[in-house]
Amino acid sequence: MRQRLIKKTDWVRLKKRLTAVILCLLLVMTVAVPVKAGTVSEGSSLRFTKSVKKLTAGKTYQFRVNTSEQVSWSVGNEKIASVNKSGKVTAKRYGKTHVYAKCKDQKVSVLLQVQGKKVIGIDPGHQSRGDSNTEPNGPGSSTYKAKVAGGTRGVSTGKPEYQLTLEVAKKLKQQLWDKGYQVVMTRTKNDVNISNKERALLINESGADICVRIHADGAVSSARGATVLCPSSSNRYISKLYKKSQKLSDALIRAYCKETGLQSRGISYRDDLTGTNWSTVPTTLIELGFMTNATEDRFMASGSGQAKMVKGMAAGIDAYFGY
Repeated sequence: MRQRLIKKTDWVRLKKRLTAVILCLLLVMTVAVPVKAGTVSEGSSLRFTKSVKKLTAGKTYQFRVNTSEQVSWSVGNEKIASVNKSGKVTAKRYGKTHVYAKCKDQKVSVLLQVQGKKVIGIDPGHQSRGDSNTEPNGPGSSTYKAKVAGGTRGVSTGKPEYQLTLEVAKKLKQQLWDKGYQVVMTRTKNDVNISNKERALLINESGADICVRIHADGAVSSARGATVLCPSSSNRYISKLYKKSQKLSDALIRAYCKETGLQSRGISYRDDLTGTNWSTVPTTLIELGFMTNATEDRFMASGSGQAKMVKGMAAGIDAYFGY
């Protein structure tokens, strides 16, 4: 009886030891084999080891993944960004796009936000109907002016100023986007009612770096040329913005007239403009030309004329920022 008990005890101990040995062997077998740096082991997931979610237009960044094998790189929208064979991404223009990396049957992506190199505020002057209700000419001003004037009209084409300014503004927006800027517009259609003060506040709150207000002139039929309107150094509301506004105005009129061939009437210093006085960013107002001059009216209404106009303004904005 005693012998049987001992044998049974030994068998229990042996069984426990065998179980322990088997468990150890299984554990060793399931431990991952060390992977050489830069490769993906069979069954592991492809992933980014170096990436960003935001990149400023004009900048580049080297994306990387955890493999040394052949990787195929691509982007969802090549207008927003591009990528070369090694994963180097170049941000082109404001917007969002995915950056993809593919290795064999695995694919990973990152949603990239391309930020504009600068934010440009554009205010297409006037609207389909003026608003004679009044608003203060500047913060704390006791002088009140009509919220939005009616604007002028082309003597040859019959095109109203509000239509011309929006046409040009939309084309300028596209041109600036293609150059890597982010653009904010105060209006994108003619049938609106947005006062000059409201336009300035909209641009202020958008985070814009500058504001360009687009208008066209009207006077006697012999009057011609382009002008920029700028706050003076003694402006009671935004004198601190005088130097930057003057620099912007000068850069804009020079490039605009060089490209269009229109006569430059230079800078006119004005402190009575509501849309200027409420601004908190450097601002200028460009009078594109005279709609009351038949030649300039036809030029500004034409597709070829507008192409030169927006190219010149975009070049002026580049010059202001030093690009």
